[in-house]
Amino acid sequence: MVQLQGQSVATMDSVGVGGVGVRETRELYLILYPKELEDEIIQTLEATGVPGYTEMPKMVGRGRHMKHFDNAVWPGATGCIFTVLSPLEAQARLLPTFEALAANLDTRSKGLYGLHIFALPCEQLI
Repeated sequence: MVQLQGQSVATMDSVGVGGVGVRETRELYLILYPKELEDEIIQTLEATGVPGYTEMPKMVGRGRHMKHFDNAVWPGATGCIFTVLSPLEAQARLLPTFEALAANLDTRSKGLYGLHIFALPCEQLI
C-alpha cells in the first residue's frame, strides 16, 4: 500500500479476494512545453519527486494557433515528457507544482508561452 495524505492506495502488486490481482488506477501524464524551457521543466519535474519519466525532446506540428516545424519558416519545437502516476500522487505532487509554473510562465511571457498537461488512463499489462 502507498500512503498519500492519509489515504491508502493499492499498489500494482496487491492481491485481492481469492488471490486475484487488484490493479491500481494510474494515469499517463503528458507534459507539453516550449522547447526553450526544457531545463526549467525538467528541474521542476524532478523537484516533485516523480519516480521516473521519459522525454520526447523535439516534437513538431501544428496547434490551434501556430505551427512549429523547427525550420526557418515555422521556427520552434515542443518538448514532451510523460510520467505514470496514480491520480492521488498527481494531485498531491505534480499538478499543484505545474499549475503554479504555468501561471508564472504565462505572466513572464505575457501569454506567449504555454504549458499543457494531459492525462490518459494507463494500465500496465506486462
